[in-house]
Amino acid sequence: MWRERIYKGYIDFWLPVALVLFLTGMFWVGERSLYHKLYYLTLALPTLVVVFFSGYHFRGVVREPLFLLFVMFALYVMVSLAWSPGSADYSKLKHPLYICMLLLAVAMLGESNMRRLVQLVGAAGVIAGLAALISIVIYFGDANRAPRLEGLGALYNPLLTSHVYGFFAALWLAALMSSSRLWGGKLVLFALLVLLLFLTGSRTPFMALIASVSWLLIMVADRRIVWLALAMGGIAGLGLWIFDSQLLARGLSYRPLIWAETWRQIIPAFWFGHGYDAGIDIVIEGLSRLLADPHNLTLGVIYQTGVIGGGMWLAIYLYSFVSAWRMRGSGLVLVSSTLLVYGFVAGMTEGGSFMSRPKEHWFLIWIPIALHLAVLRKASVGRESKVPAAVGA
Repeated sequence: MWRERIYKGYIDFWLPVALVLFLTGMFWVGERSLYHKLYYLTLALPTLVVVFFSGYHFRGVVREPLFLLFVMFALYVMVSLAWSPGSADYSKLKHPLYICMLLLAVAMLGESNMRRLVQLVGAAGVIAGLAALISIVIYFGDANRAPRLEGLGALYNPLLTSHVYGFFAALWLAALMSSSRLWGGKLVLFALLVLLLFLTGSRTPFMALIASVSWLLIMVADRRIVWLALAMGGIAGLGLWIFDSQLLARGLSYRPLIWAETWRQIIPAFWFGHGYDAGIDIVIEGLSRLLADPHNLTLGVIYQTGVIGGGMWLAIYLYSFVSAWRMRGSGLVLVSSTLLVYGFVAGMTEGGSFMSRPKEHWFLIWIPIALHLAVLRKASVGRESKVPAAVGA
C-alpha cells in the first residue's frame, strides 16, 4: 500500500538524515534563519505529511501521558493569546506545531528502531565534539579573539553557544555512566565539550552539569558514582584553577534582582498570566540597558501563562522525572533523564522564550523532552508486547 511505502521510506531513510541535520545544523549553517528553514523542510513538513497520510502509526505515541501533558500545555498557551495585550501575533500558533512534529518524529523513530535513534544521537554527539575542537582551534588561533568564545555557524553568542554544546556535554556525561563501552572516546568528547564551555565564560552550563551529576549520583547505586565524583571533581578543580577569574568575577549577574522584578510583574496576572504574546520590560538599577526576558524559563512561563500554565509546565517535568526514577535501571532512561535535568536547571538562570521557532533553547527544553518521550514510548511498546504472552501462559 502506498501509505505504508511513504511511512517506511520516512522512518528508514528520510527521518534519520533529517534528525542528524537538525541536531548538528547549528554548527555548520551560517545563519539562524537557514537553520529554521532546514528544520521546516527536512523534518517538520515531512513529518506533518506522514502524520496526515499514515496517522494510524502514531496512535500509540499520542496516547503517551508525556505527550498528552505537552498537548494540554500547548493548547492552554495558545488560548492565552486571547488575552495578550494589544494586537496578538497569531503567527505564533505555528510554534506548538513545530514542537509537536519533533516530539512525534523522535518518538516514532524510537518506537520503530531505538538502536538507530541511539546511533544517530551518538553520531550528532561526535559531530558536536569535532565542532568543539574546530571552534577551540580557531579561537586560540585568532590573535584578536574576544574574551569569550562566541561560536561558529549559526552560533554567535557565548551563552547561547553554551546551551547547545552543554546539551552534548550532558549527553556524553550520561553515556559514560550508562555504559562502559567506548568509554575512552566518550571521555575525550566530554572533555572537549567542557573545555569549550569554559571558553564561553558561561556559568549556566556548569550549574546544570553539577545538577546532572547530582541526578546521576541518585540514579546510579554502584561503584560508578565513585569514578563520576572523582572525574567531575578533577574537571571542576582544573577549570577553576585556569578560568576562575572569568567565571566568578561577574558574581550573580543581577539574577536575584531580575527574578524579583519579574515576580512583581507576575502578581497582577497571577492565575492566568499576561498572555503568550506579552512582552516584559525589566529595569534594574545599575544596568544601562532594558532587559526583555526574565532570565528564567519557568518564570517566563508563569509571566505569560500564570500559575495555571506554570503548573502544567512543571507537570511535564514532574511526570518525566518520576517515570525516570521508576525505570532507573535502564541506560536509555539514565541518558534521557539526565538531559532533562540539564535543560531544566540551565533554564533556571537563562531565557524566557519557552515555545519558539527552533533555536538554541530547544536543546534545553524540547529535544530532551522528545528523547525522553521516545524512551518512554519504547518501554510502553515493550510492556504491551509482553501482555499477550503473559495471558497465553
